[in-house]
Amino acid sequence: MLCSSTETAISSILQAHFSSRSVGSPAQSYPSYERRGLSVSVYIHGLESNQQRNPGAAGRTIMSYQQQIPLMTKGHGDMHDITERVAAIVTSSGIRTGTVNVFNVGSTAAVGTIEFEPGLQHDLPAILDRLVPPSRTYGHEQAWQDGNGHSHLQATLLGPSLTVPIADGKLVLGTWQQIFHLECDVRGRQRTLVVTVVGN
Repeated sequence: MLCSSTETAISSILQAHFSSRSVGSPAQSYPSYERRGLSVSVYIHGLESNQQRNPGAAGRTIMSYQQQIPLMTKGHGDMHDITERVAAIVTSSGIRTGTVNVFNVGSTAAVGTIEFEPGLQHDLPAILDRLVPPSRTYGHEQAWQDGNGHSHLQATLLGPSLTVPIADGKLVLGTWQQIFHLECDVRGRQRTLVVTVVGN
């Protein structure tokens, strides 16, 4: 339900629109109002509004591009530097300014950024094992007895995805900042990373 002030505002807009245009048959399409590159359609039934992006005054169009990265892991704690593979997809997209999202399909692996060097490759899995150690007392273990309750929790702490800005067609990352994939499961897995580039 809309409040009375909202209904009054919509009613005023519609009256102004129809007073300046001839009204057709009841099957006529509903009015659309454009401002600052957004197309706003007002639907009389249910008084709902819908917004869609269009090119706008500057003539820019938002584009999207998507590829997948297949990745075979060796098991718990296995880390991979995927920076160059993500950068290659950004280059292929042709997008110069925008963002890229990297998403791990599955609930027992994580994606993030780190200085990818041997010390931290050891430290990150080690500290996760101290924070969320393997244990048969987790509710997940009580339900499934598959030995990877801690894997789900570790992956959830870090998160399955990462978004990085793009400028001049390149990833905006620090010198010592790389994109990593971390396997949290107790066995090797064939992983799929979905990389989505959005921008212009």
